[in-house]
Amino acid sequence: MNDVISVKNVNFYFDKKPILKNITFDVCRSDCIALTGPNGAGKTTILKLLTGLLKPSQGKIKIFDKEINSETKKQIGYIPQNISVDNFMPILVRDVLYMGLLAKNGIFKKYSKQDISLVDEIAKKLDIFKLMQQPIYKISGGERQKVSVARVLLQNAKILLMDEPLSNIDVSCQKDILKIIDDIHSNKDIISLIIVHNLHQIPSCCNKIMFVSDGEILFFENKETFFNSDKFNKLWNF
Repeated sequence: MNDVISVKNVNFYFDKKPILKNITFDVCRSDCIALTGPNGAGKTTILKLLTGLLKPSQGKIKIFDKEINSETKKQIGYIPQNISVDNFMPILVRDVLYMGLLAKNGIFKKYSKQDISLVDEIAKKLDIFKLMQQPIYKISGGERQKVSVARVLLQNAKILLMDEPLSNIDVSCQKDILKIIDDIHSNKDIISLIIVHNLHQIPSCCNKIMFVSDGEILFFENKETFFNSDKFNKLWNF
C-alpha cells in the first residue's frame, strides 16, 4: 500500500464545539505536506490526532494500515510549537538527544558504542555538537528546534510532525531548519506534515499543500496546483 496515513470522516469536538468537521485525506510514502491556514483552523489538532495525543470524536485514523497503538506511536516523531523548558531541571542537550533512543533501547539498557557514535554523528550534522554539554534551557529557540529534530532522527521515526518549527526564531535559524528538513527528505524515506504560517516558510521539498480553515480542509493538492489555482489568492488572504 502507498498510503501510510489514512484519515476517514474524522470529526473532533472540544466541549461540544466542533474543531474538525468530517475531514478525510491520505498521505503517501515520501510525502512532505505543508499545512497552512488561519489561526485556530484546526491544524495543530490534526497533528495531535495523528500522534494519538487526541482521539477522534468520530471517524477512523490508520497509520501503516493499523489503528493508532503503542507500536505505531514509535514510528511518529512529534515536535510541538512550544517546547517547554524548566530552568530548574539540569537536563543537558546530550540528555535530550539520548531520549531519542529510548524507543529502541528502553529505559534501563546501556548505550552501545554504536549508539554513542550515532548521537555524535547526528549532532555534528545538525551543527549542535558544540552544545552537547549545555543545559537545554540556556540555548536559543532555534537551537532547541535543531535538538528536537535530532531527537526525532535518533528515534528513527518514519513520520515527522512539526508544528510551526520556524516560529519565534531568527531568520538565520529559519534557513538552517529549512535546510535540515530538505536534507532529511533527500536522504531518508520519511513522511512529514509541517504546519507553516507564511509562504516563505514552506520547505522546498514539500510536494503537497493542505489548506485548513474553520475545521475543514478546503484544499489538498500538489504544490504547483495550489500556486497556479484560482483559489490561491482567495485562500491566502487570511
